[in-house]
Amino acid sequence: MKYTLVAAMALFLSAQAQVVLKTYYAEDLVRTPGLIEVSPGFTTVLDFWDQVDAAFSAKRELLRIEGGGPRLLLSAGMVGTATGAVPVKSGMTDLVVEVGGRTLLFTVRISPGEYPRRYQILLKRSQGGTYAPSPAPTATAPASPPAPSTPATRGTSTTSPQPAPAAPSIRFTTTVEAPADASGKVSIFFNLENRGSNPVSFALNDLQIVQEGRPLPFEVRRDPLKAVLRPGEGQSGVIVVSGAKPGELLLRWRGVELGPGRTFVLERSLLGKTLEIQSP
Repeated sequence: MKYTLVAAMALFLSAQAQVVLKTYYAEDLVRTPGLIEVSPGFTTVLDFWDQVDAAFSAKRELLRIEGGGPRLLLSAGMVGTATGAVPVKSGMTDLVVEVGGRTLLFTVRISPGEYPRRYQILLKRSQGGTYAPSPAPTATAPASPPAPSTPATRGTSTTSPQPAPAAPSIRFTTTVEAPADASGKVSIFFNLENRGSNPVSFALNDLQIVQEGRPLPFEVRRDPLKAVLRPGEGQSGVIVVSGAKPGELLLRWRGVELGPGRTFVLERSLLGKTLEIQSP
């Protein structure tokens, strides 16, 4: 039992370290601060492209900064009370990080939450962002069959058949974090990336989490906060499901390809009480 618990914890930490909530780029952060969120009782991980030389905050009583090499670990600070030290529950402060000869600017917001977070900071956009740890699945619409060829007749012009429009190409990965207690809350971390040639819409009204034929209530946080992803854009977030029981969960998310107006469905079967990374 002890070995199983340790192995499960190691698997959780390994998988959690791969989930990137947001990717920032140094070329932006030298001018405009990036928002970093920290929840009391949880760790926020910042992974940089190079070694961290120094990190500063004007309100060190609000924020605890640890780490080494290219990684910083942020957590809520402790404040003294009549009954002893307790974690800071809310607040705002700055974070200034020296990396590779550049001064990067962040704003840190401490607020209640139910999960750790990880941010990735790259030198420039040409490096690409890590939106998901697994190979890309593709949701495609069936292509139209080719038109039968007919011999040309005198006096009749023939035209080549127009190629069918490219189908939407969506990269969708999920990571499930099951609770250690019987609260029935399950966190589904997700990553979306539009690899097609048209904007794609993923409205929250088109998202369903079902168990044993019964829809479950859920809350969604996503970054950036928008429903439409233009070609090349990505989005990360978490779906916190309430009232889940041990067993399978079914995730259905209907997308709409803007322009052609075609719809498609991203569907995923998830086990509500285990940790898994899926990218079929």
